[in-house]
Amino acid sequence: MRNRNSAIEAVIILNYLIADFVAGTIVFIDYRERYKLKKLSEIQLSAVERMCFSHLALSLFKLLEFWDRYHQLLPESHHADLKELNKKIRKKGVENFRNKVSGHILDKKSKKPLRPSEIMNFLEELIGEHADTFLNWINNPSNNTYPNTVVSIVETIRNSIAQEYGITEDEIINI
Repeated sequence: MRNRNSAIEAVIILNYLIADFVAGTIVFIDYRERYKLKKLSEIQLSAVERMCFSHLALSLFKLLEFWDRYHQLLPESHHADLKELNKKIRKKGVENFRNKVSGHILDKKSKKPLRPSEIMNFLEELIGEHADTFLNWINNPSNNTYPNTVVSIVETIRNSIAQEYGITEDEIINI
């Protein structure tokens, strides 16, 4: 598995994940500001919230999949940080959120749609007590320092893999 082509794949995947984490957080923050300025209704903000948090949950789940497929490429110095991040992702119920809220219209057990209260329970497990804490954990534009945010961890790992395998920007953008 430790070959350059796999490393290029890994860097491309991490680039997309960084973009997805940034987009999911920034879009929600931007639309919440529009709502505060009375440019959006509560129903519109709720739709954006569902879209952003579903997008972020899917992206977090992809990071778990990334570990399963590409962890051998990571420099040993980053294994502990990504393992710890993966524990937090699992603890937040990302897989359940993906499977029950974002990925399907019916609950597999009941064969019925989830009630709004059930969706809120999954959302609360995902984001915790406050949306801003969750968003800043993923992407804090004013303080994305390693290893305090998901974005900082993913960027650092991407950069380390690229450096270790001598991957150039041209190889990941123009492939």
